[in-house]
Amino acid sequence: MWHWFLDLLLVACLILFMFDKLTFLWVRRCYDLFYSLVVRTGGYIVFIDIDNFGVFNTKHGHKVGDRILREVGKVLLKKSRLRAFRYGGDELAILLPWSSKEYAARLAQGVRSEVERSNINGLKVTVTCVVARYEEGVKNLLREGKENGKNQVIVEFDKRRH
Repeated sequence: MWHWFLDLLLVACLILFMFDKLTFLWVRRCYDLFYSLVVRTGGYIVFIDIDNFGVFNTKHGHKVGDRILREVGKVLLKKSRLRAFRYGGDELAILLPWSSKEYAARLAQGVRSEVERSNINGLKVTVTCVVARYEEGVKNLLREGKENGKNQVIVEFDKRRH
């Protein structure tokens, strides 16, 4: 008799566990499911890493760090039309199936610019973005971007900076 209530509760739990409660982005499990779609369609991925995030957490506390994640998440939701994911920690991603490298680079630049313009708790927050076809090698490109000044977009294939 009450089976419909249990069904409704299970669906609500499923929906709740698909979104990161802090950023309102899709969780990593969802990223893992949809990543193969991007690969199969020749699309691109934009990886986003918040610059100096550990320093913000250490110097200003985890509440400020959470606020930064929340605000950057809002930028991604706005720019990506709900295709953004919390990859892990302060690393975020946007999956763009059926898209071109140029479109992905423009989107990454838009995210980078909007985050830079935002004023989060009076702090200057920036991100480093990598546009890639596959997730392999992205960590190295992010590290390279961090070592070369942060707050930039790196396009994997030609390593051109925007």
